Amino acid sequence: METEKLYYADPFLTDFTATVLDCQPDKNGYLVTLDRTAFYPEGGGQPADHGVLDRAAVTDVHEKNGVILHNVDRAVEIGKTVAGAIDWGRRFDHMQQHSGEHICSGLICERFHCDNVGFHMGADIVTIDFNADISWEELLEIEAKANQYLYENHPIDIQFHRGAELEAIDYRSKKALEGDVRIVAFPGADCCACCGTHTAFTGAVGQIKILAAENYKGGVRLSIVCGGRALEAAQAMRARQAEIGALLSAKASETANAVHRVYDEYTALKFTHFGLCS
Repeated sequence: METEKLYYADPFLTDFTATVLDCQPDKNGYLVTLDRTAFYPEGGGQPADHGVLDRAAVTDVHEKNGVILHNVDRAVEIGKTVAGAIDWGRRFDHMQQHSGEHICSGLICERFHCDNVGFHMGADIVTIDFNADISWEELLEIEAKANQYLYENHPIDIQFHRGAELEAIDYRSKKALEGDVRIVAFPGADCCACCGTHTAFTGAVGQIKILAAENYKGGVRLSIVCGGRALEAAQAMRARQAEIGALLSAKASETANAVHRVYDEYTALKFTHFGLCS
């Protein structure tokens, strides 16, 4: 019997009750199967939810043939009704990152007629791979457009489609899909087949920041952060800038000029020391 996926019915659900259908020893503790769950299993580039089932810590979640398996650190009684609670901070972070990735990918694929060929949501950054050569200046334009899209606070539409209805939709997908397909639509920015969790409105993503771009397999790999991660990145950069400014006796806004000045002074001193200039 497939597990009822509460995270699709309500991705903002943090607490729920469920019946334990099975609990088996596993190399990392126990594998628990419930009749229903709000825990999102790893998939589609998005990590699994963490949390608790009664007193058992949920450390990983994955899906096999429609059944959601919960890795927990202690046994749970079969047949018992348990209370589940997900780590909302972790889930919301993933929702922000995943929604921001969709917006960036949709805007980039539309403008450069390319494909998103890779996506990974790490603990610190999100990486996205595109099979196109995109300049940094062009990426900054995309970043500005993506953030403007957030400010407009568009609703995100998520529905299952199949058959002729699915064929009529122009959506991104890495492979041909059949049956009930979950389509996540960001009106005017992206439409993609996706199994992940997302914010209800784009404004909840907060901010999108492209940190870096590097050549990768003939295309480009972006490193981005969204929401709370973007704020943390900005704060960290400001702290580093202030620290450098203090070392150079310069205002934070003038650190670049101060570094150039010190470099020029060092270069002149080195050349003078070795008799390379008068």
